[in-house]
Amino acid sequence: MRPAPKKPLAPQPRTTIDVLGAAELLKVHPKTVLGLIDDGAIPAAKVGRAYAMLVKDMLGYLEKMIVAQTSARMRAPTKAQRQGQSRAGSRNASSSAGCYGR
Repeated sequence: MRPAPKKPLAPQPRTTIDVLGAAELLKVHPKTVLGLIDDGAIPAAKVGRAYAMLVKDMLGYLEKMIVAQTSARMRAPTKAQRQGQSRAGSRNASSSAGCYGR
């Protein structure tokens, strides 16, 4: 009896990423990633001349930024609120009549 064929190894997810990969993931320039590393916003290890980062740390940073910025947008007043008007109250009868040619 022949031995069962070995299953091909499933591709392993990349657990580390370099500066270029991090820049691609964050949709920013690699110099921006280097600045974030220098500021300590993103944990990274310098191995030889290159930085290595964990993908989970990059995704965690991105999630933190998304949550913070979304929360800030939810708290910020809209343009109409800053002008003291509601969205519906910004239209008047004359402008809406002219729009429809009545």
